[in-house]
Amino acid sequence: MKYKEVLAARINSLSKRHKLVLMSLSLFTVVVFIWEPTHSISQSLSEPSRSTVTLSSENLQTLADQNSEPVETIFDPNDPEFNAPKDELDKHINAEDIVHSHTVDAGETLGAIFNQYALSISDMYALLDVNKSAANMRVGVDLEWQQDEDGKLTELKIHRNIKDTDVYAWNGEKYTFTQIEEKGEIKPVFLSGRVTSNFYNSARSAGLTPGQIQTLAKQLQWKFDFGKEARKGDRFAVEIDKEFIDGKAVSSGDVKAVLYKNAGRDITLIKHTDGHYYDVQGRSLNRALERFPTHQRYRISSPFNPYRKHPITGRISPHNGTDFATPVGTSVYATGDGVVVRALHHPLAGNYIIIKHGREYMTRYLHLSKILVKKGQKVSMGDKIALSGNTGRSTGPHLHYELIKNGRAVNAMKVPLPQASPVKSDERARFKQQAKLTIEALQEQV
Repeated sequence: MKYKEVLAARINSLSKRHKLVLMSLSLFTVVVFIWEPTHSISQSLSEPSRSTVTLSSENLQTLADQNSEPVETIFDPNDPEFNAPKDELDKHINAEDIVHSHTVDAGETLGAIFNQYALSISDMYALLDVNKSAANMRVGVDLEWQQDEDGKLTELKIHRNIKDTDVYAWNGEKYTFTQIEEKGEIKPVFLSGRVTSNFYNSARSAGLTPGQIQTLAKQLQWKFDFGKEARKGDRFAVEIDKEFIDGKAVSSGDVKAVLYKNAGRDITLIKHTDGHYYDVQGRSLNRALERFPTHQRYRISSPFNPYRKHPITGRISPHNGTDFATPVGTSVYATGDGVVVRALHHPLAGNYIIIKHGREYMTRYLHLSKILVKKGQKVSMGDKIALSGNTGRSTGPHLHYELIKNGRAVNAMKVPLPQASPVKSDERARFKQQAKLTIEALQEQV
């Protein structure tokens, strides 16, 4: 009661103008209080009013997609603009003739290997449906596979040890599984020939398979280019290790050694017990590749992902490169020795460079602000070739980098890269002695 008296006294002490304002506010409050429940009930009973807003998928970028390409942007791997021109040998070697290989490293699973090389996950599950032992990956196990032009896995060989091999083969409808055990005797077979029209046809006439020709071209890619340097009149001899059972060859065999005579020079190739090829002095025939195209390590804004899905359509929208969130003007370097085969502008890729490294590897550098090399120019590992930018179709400044191996995009951050290491010092003397005898035997064939 006391409070009411105090409140009334204070109101009476207000001026006439202040009393009028107070009464107006009180009346407004009562009206709002009465109106709000009625309004809410009527809204819930009536059909809600909706308006459709169309959003462009280009604006639906996750944080990880910033400094990259819009998720639906796909660079056609068969676009001639994004590939090196084919030479005489390339025209004869088909996709299914190329043998891809990988040696299992610590912690690797079959799925991780398929991801590295952008192999179809559905093909992997189809293999496992046939025989689940394909998932058993041990360190040091060698995998070999072949694909058709569409990337379909047509054959996978898992070399469990020296004698035992698991083979998965596509028959047109499903995969079949067989286990092969080498029971025969490995013997050397010598094949020789003379180049009459081109090397490929002459090698086929001498008895080499397309796969063996591909092995020669790949292993000698840094020393001799069969597609450009082979000349009419060149002579060659090849030692093949074949398996024989009861005197009959049961395999096409592996290339053990090569002697190729071209314009007065001898080109040699010897396979060591470690599975790698060297010249007669035990020097590696490889050229090393760096993993990163920049000196500083930048954040990967979009990783290599052959199975990436569009967030709206759900369709597979593969990302065949690695995107680095580089500021505009960052120096870009060649990751290996090679020849520039493309230095152009494209609506999607912006300013871009393609470098061919021998016959097996190719690298692509996209969205550049400035190109510092030209087509046909030879570059060495570490040469500055461009400045990064934000040209073409891009969600922000970045460098899109791709590594192509045997015509197919692979994960440049994961796959094993070639190293130019010689035969181990404690094995070199024995290797050179055996190499000398092998080359002498090949000399007798030519």
